[in-house]
Amino acid sequence: MHQVADPATIERARTGDHAAITSLWRTYHPQLLRLLRAKRTPEPEDVASQVWIDVGRAFDRFTGDGADFRRWIFTIAGRRSIDAFRSAARLPSDAVDGRADASVHPGADDDAETADALDRALDLIRRLPPATAEAVMLRCVYDLSIGEVAAIMEREQGTVRVLVHRGLRRLRELLADDLHDDHADADVTLRNVRTLI
Repeated sequence: MHQVADPATIERARTGDHAAITSLWRTYHPQLLRLLRAKRTPEPEDVASQVWIDVGRAFDRFTGDGADFRRWIFTIAGRRSIDAFRSAARLPSDAVDGRADASVHPGADDDAETADALDRALDLIRRLPPATAEAVMLRCVYDLSIGEVAAIMEREQGTVRVLVHRGLRRLRELLADDLHDDHADADVTLRNVRTLI
């Protein structure tokens, strides 16, 4: 989940090397989808595709390493997510029903048990308000600093701290409720959410 590309791969991708571009996509696309789905972005696959189009258009201006690249695509994703919410708000309500409940598909490198457990943990995060979910995903799941999260979300650092604090407190409540209601899934869910709270 925390994988980043090495600088050589990024440089090769910048020159149009198809293998390097594929490697970037395999590394970052699952992370991008998890972030978009966690904040309940309408049509997350379409938004992710638009993010990659934006990356392709501006790649020659990008500088930095793999962590910088992830921050960059997450920033683009945040802006595209806002656009998607605005577009969805203009559609009739029946046209967007069920989009928030799209299943979270794991990355190709996740095994079945890890993927199932990750799905359950991300389901809890998706129950948070979108901005809170984004802050928790970026800070706690992707382990970015408060400053990095603030830059990506284009918010003040204090606001991000509040969002993360509220999100983790709400996750504790949701986890307690879920564990109380469904003991069969308790161990799997707890393993994947415990590091967040």
